Amino acid sequence: MTFAGAVRVCLKDKYACFRGRASRSEFWWFMLCIGLINLCAGLALSPFPPGTAMGLNFLVSLALLLPNFGVTVRRLHDRNLSGWWLLIPLGSLLLWLLGRGAPGANAAPASALLSLTMCVCYLAILSLPGTVGPNRFGADPLATGNERP
Repeated sequence: MTFAGAVRVCLKDKYACFRGRASRSEFWWFMLCIGLINLCAGLALSPFPPGTAMGLNFLVSLALLLPNFGVTVRRLHDRNLSGWWLLIPLGSLLLWLLGRGAPGANAAPASALLSLTMCVCYLAILSLPGTVGPNRFGADPLATGNERP
């Protein structure tokens, strides 16, 4: 899948779709698109007062939230994993925040390391190839017939 194809699928065809599967290329091209949109929005809004710029940037991120969640859930489905795995980064963030406020000098570094480890493992899961052939979430997005290119 190309950059333009991934953006079209995620923003037009499957804006808030949480069913089916997404190939690695669809997922990573769309993540690049989100990064570029946020970068451009940040640059374009930099002349505004900080509160206004932050509010408008928040609206841009909010508009991209559903397609971001949708493509991530479909990517997890391609790995034959439930969409509930999307909660791992949230759990990681909560773990890090709880560790920062915990009593004791060693809680913050340990929780930060565990949080970072969880995020790296999550990225590895999203980066691995999908299951070959159909799985419980649908047909292989890369298959042409029964083969995977």
